[in-house]
Amino acid sequence: MWDDLEEYIENLSNDYSSKNNRKTKIVEIGVGKFQTISDHLRENENIELIMTDIDPANENVVKDDVFNPNMDIYKGADIIFSIRPPGEIQEAIMKIRDEIDCTLIIKPLFNEDLNIKAKGMKLKNYNRASFYIYQKE
Repeated sequence: MWDDLEEYIENLSNDYSSKNNRKTKIVEIGVGKFQTISDHLRENENIELIMTDIDPANENVVKDDVFNPNMDIYKGADIIFSIRPPGEIQEAIMKIRDEIDCTLIIKPLFNEDLNIKAKGMKLKNYNRASFYIYQKE
């Protein structure tokens, strides 16, 4: 399942890179200690990846609080994604997305609904991965 989500993000990133003739800027919000997807995305030379968390697990993660975000981190982002974000931060993530105007992908816990799906988030099934996406036009 994680490979499928990673593949989807990478394919989307490749589409943006070829359209815009530059690296795709991706920000992962709330990376925590699960960095499997980010570790693989970082290997792609067409991706500029920034990982954020309120409590960074290592030096590769930027400290940021989604309730009081440093918008310089997100400026110019093409894709923001978050894996299993708690329901109480989903609205804050959507506010960042609204200000930046980018694609947002949220992979909730299995069988968990989003608090923000009424705001244009659509359920997407890609191979074995299920997630919500708000796609920038």
